[in-house]
Amino acid sequence: MPAYQPAKKHQGWYGKLAFETAPVYPTERREDVETSLRVRIHRNDAVTNHDFVILREADMPEDGDRRLEVTRAYHGTDDESGEEITDLTLREVEA
Repeated sequence: MPAYQPAKKHQGWYGKLAFETAPVYPTERREDVETSLRVRIHRNDAVTNHDFVILREADMPEDGDRRLEVTRAYHGTDDESGEEITDLTLREVEA
């Protein structure tokens, strides 16, 4: 049985995004997905759904890491600045 090891795809700064926890238009077939956090990073098309993200405050030791799963990765441009961005919707998972 192979032993899988995580591989680093990206390292950089992130900014937290605001999000709402209740759907605007709930429907009977809507899939409810828990959202723990939304962040924005510089565009990186290699980051996809079901990847894992480890967030760390710059001045914190490694034992303060948060492990999150990407439930949605949006690659596009910022409406105001035109900068290439990736917005990640994240769900906290057990380490």
